[in-house]
Amino acid sequence: MPKKSIKSFSIQSPENWMEKVVWRKANKDWLGKSSDIAFSILDALDNLGWNKARLAKELGVSPQQVSKYVRGEENFKLETICKLENVLGVELITILTSDQEVVFSQETNALNESPAAEY
Repeated sequence: MPKKSIKSFSIQSPENWMEKVVWRKANKDWLGKSSDIAFSILDALDNLGWNKARLAKELGVSPQQVSKYVRGEENFKLETICKLENVLGVELITILTSDQEVVFSQETNALNESPAAEY
């Protein structure tokens, strides 16, 4: 049996690591939102008692694609988000109108009319 070279066990080169850091910094805005969506997907799967394979089947995509979704590094298309919302029965993105605001509590997130809308 041939011996494996030491190269195959080496740690990533600093250039590759640095490229990833630069990429993450340049894309941090949408990566943060993608991570939020990924956590919401995982929560919905847990609530439904589904695994990633079941979600893949329901969406008609590969299990590898679902793994990309839940890693928090997927640049989601709106079409994909809508499919996920429909299959999971959850809202992944909320778009507020000018007279709404987000109110956070420890138990739930709720949309409330802003005080300015009452006048």
